[in-house]
Amino acid sequence: MSVFGGDASEVYKLGADLAAVGPKAVAPLRGVMEQAGEALAHEWATNAVATSGEHGKHYPSSIDSELVFGMTAIEVEVGPNSAKKQGSMGRGFEFGSVNQPPHLDGLRALDGFQGRAERIIDATVAHLLP
Repeated sequence: MSVFGGDASEVYKLGADLAAVGPKAVAPLRGVMEQAGEALAHEWATNAVATSGEHGKHYPSSIDSELVFGMTAIEVEVGPNSAKKQGSMGRGFEFGSVNQPPHLDGLRALDGFQGRAERIIDATVAHLLP
């Protein structure tokens, strides 16, 4: 019996139910995270087209997304790909340099995106919750 006058069986049941959600969520979240990453990369690239000018004409095309899998997470990395033409110039375009002010294209794309991502993820896994 707990100090609150009841037992903890409901808490333990909820804990077991939540532990089972993780494996069930992997497959649906993989596609959702990939789509969210592509959408964010597209917004970032669109912003970069407007700000990079002739000097950075290849920079917007370097912005992409990639799914990253860990033991306990599905993540997506979004940003300039240094393997692509002008991708290594991303830091200078985004945060500025001695030659140009910061463009903040990625930060502007990210602004408000967190709420969208949370709604998408919620819609994807809410039915899995007990």
